[in-house]
Amino acid sequence: MGGVIKFKYWIASSEKQVEIIVYPVGLHYARRAKYLTAFGTDPFGKFGWHNYRLDRIVSGQLTILKWGNSQIPKKLSKLCEKEKLLTVEYMEQELEKAWGFNFYLPPNLLIMRFESKFARWYVDDTVRHPTFQPIKYQNLSKLVQKEIKNPQEKQQLLNIIKARSPQDVYYYGWIRNGDINVLMRLIDWRPKGEVIAPISIREKLILEAEQELANYHR
Repeated sequence: MGGVIKFKYWIASSEKQVEIIVYPVGLHYARRAKYLTAFGTDPFGKFGWHNYRLDRIVSGQLTILKWGNSQIPKKLSKLCEKEKLLTVEYMEQELEKAWGFNFYLPPNLLIMRFESKFARWYVDDTVRHPTFQPIKYQNLSKLVQKEIKNPQEKQQLLNIIKARSPQDVYYYGWIRNGDINVLMRLIDWRPKGEVIAPISIREKLILEAEQELANYHR
């Protein structure tokens, strides 16, 4: 069992440095950036998993703390004492369940609509995530009825689907809503790809598209 590490980390959104003390679990690479996956108190004070961009670790070197050090958060020490520290295997299992490296975020149903020609050249037969699969238009309503619990959101999705063409191509899968790498992929598919669900991402992309259009009308 390895030790705990301490380092200074730069938070880009608030432009400040914070001290981080976490248990390191793994490394991964996504969209031209390298990340440390670790468990402990994250930059925002929440205890749990977090992915740290290596280029935002501002310490000249990491400080290794041995178990028993008083600086280690009590919650982390207790997990060690009970031999319940999470592993790379756990991380890999969670990554398989939904698309996104922020595997600790809740999974949401993704439904995408593509123009058929665009799908043939840029989506079909590409590797995204095991859960990301094509689905027939006729099965979309059943999927929404089964997976969406909120009645208002369910009806909104059913109305959107009803207004779409059966001739288009549809995909569905499970994503980690809030994972920036997944969001950037969905943005890359605009305007030929439409996010139908989750509604939260759909509304976010609508707002961004309106803001972008306004820039060209000034």
